[in-house]
Amino acid sequence: MRVCVFLLLLFAGGSWALICKQIGGRMKQIDASNGQVFAVDFHGNVFTRMGGHWARVPGKLGHVTVGAAGVWGVGRDQKLYKMVEGSWAILAGLLKQVDAGGDQIIAGVDRGNNVFCSNKQAAVTAASYSTPAYRRIPGKMKYYSCGPRTCWGVHAVGYIYCRLHIHPVNCIGTHWLGVPGRFQMVEVGTDGTVFAIDRAGVVYRRVGISARRPQGITWARIHFVGRRFRHVTSDLGTLWLVETNGNLIRCH
Repeated sequence: MRVCVFLLLLFAGGSWALICKQIGGRMKQIDASNGQVFAVDFHGNVFTRMGGHWARVPGKLGHVTVGAAGVWGVGRDQKLYKMVEGSWAILAGLLKQVDAGGDQIIAGVDRGNNVFCSNKQAAVTAASYSTPAYRRIPGKMKYYSCGPRTCWGVHAVGYIYCRLHIHPVNCIGTHWLGVPGRFQMVEVGTDGTVFAIDRAGVVYRRVGISARRPQGITWARIHFVGRRFRHVTSDLGTLWLVETNGNLIRCH
């Protein structure tokens, strides 16, 4: 496998060098948090990264996520699952995408692009079909991802928004803040870093995120020459990417 250095232009006169390597496996979607990595292939098989290899996890999913609230997933029938004592427990709700990257909250969207979340207490204790309790977030999003203080959503036509003042006991937050750009997905890391992929499969990082400016300042393109991507996630300084054909790239 080739080891290549790609260059991310952060701002005029500055740069960030990434050492990237293609790794084994072909996946549809991937998620990383707290040192764990989970992925789903094009057949719905679930995998986790162990010792430099992919280990099969029993069950079939359309989307998987890992975070402080645990390991969650949604099936192709939109049923919601959580890993409880090594097995998938079916929970309440029907979602097409779920995210566990917040401060022990979960959030997701249903097939009507309605946005929902569960506060920390409800998410952490959820273990049966009658749990968790959900709260509806105003607005419509096709993809929704949370970090420690903010959540980010992508509208059906690609417009992107940042949801402010997210808290473990108030997962709804306070309001949306529009962010320039049009994307197909956005992902927030456990450290608050934000990456996005546009409709052409180009990857961007949001620059200038701070407590004063949680929405950041601008988008910086990561220049992967000749490669196009469908999914991105980051954790502990490592960037994981899925190309449109399912090939996997890992960058440090």
